This record gives sequence, C-alpha cells and structure tokens, in this order.
Amino acid sequence: MRLPDDKIGQSNAVGHYGSHAFPPLTADGPRICALAIDDDEEFLKPIKELLEPYGVDVHAFADPIKALDTFDREKNNIHLVLLDYNMPKLDGAKTCGWLKEFNPDVKVIIVSGFDELRLRELLAKHPIDGYIHKPFRIQEALHVIRDVMTKTGPKPVAH
Repeated sequence: MRLPDDKIGQSNAVGHYGSHAFPPLTADGPRICALAIDDDEEFLKPIKELLEPYGVDVHAFADPIKALDTFDREKNNIHLVLLDYNMPKLDGAKTCGWLKEFNPDVKVIIVSGFDELRLRELLAKHPIDGYIHKPFRIQEALHVIRDVMTKTGPKPVAH
C-alpha cells in the first residue's frame, strides 16, 4: 500500500523508501504492540494506519493518564511507546518515568517538535530510547523504531 509523499503532522507520509518498499519491522516475527500518546488527536489519527502495514499494532491515547492505566494492565504485552513530550495533564518526562517504573524494558520514543538542543537535553536526562522530530516522514520514523527495537548503536534520532 503506497501512501502520499507528505509529512506526518502536516498530512500523511510516504510508505516507500527510495525505490523499494520499506520492509515490515517484524520479518516473520511477532508484531510490535505500541502505544501512541499525544494530546493532539489529529496527530494520532494517521499513526495507526501508517504503522500497521509495517508490523506495528498501535493503540492511540490523547490522555496520558488513561494510557498509563492501560499500560499498567498490559505492560507485559506492550513493547513500544511513541510519546509526545508537551502534554497538559502529564508531561512526557513524568509519563516516561511511570512507563519505565511499570516496565523498565519498554522502549520509549519521544515524538516532538523540540529543537536539537532540547532533544539532547531530553536524551541525557530521561530514560528515553529514541526521538522522532515532528513533522516526520514515515520512513524516518520506521528507521528509528527499528533501531530502538533492535538496540543498535547510540540513541536513534530522526530529524
């Protein structure tokens, strides 16, 4: 399924990388179960349909407290959290802290529009596994997710 060549946060994103389709993140393995937590519901809407073809089952939440409640019940089944940093009820740092307290092995990727300096501060201060800068192209996000889920190299960042 080919998606339009736009950016997430502006509209949809591309489903192909270069001249080849981007392969699923879970080749012959179990699908990745993920939570997407962002107070911008317009941002959450396309996440599920964009990532599911690549082996990621996404459960989207606009309320971080409801997301934490679900995560606490399902912590052994959720592998990845895509987390906005700026949210009104509970910011990304506190949410990340709770997620890691419930399950230290969960992978947390911050998805935000912060500048490069702020990104470096976040990565240094919090147990974040990666960062995706909004708006982003789907292939950039897929690279970060793949790197985080396979733990390759330094903390992955997409600009």
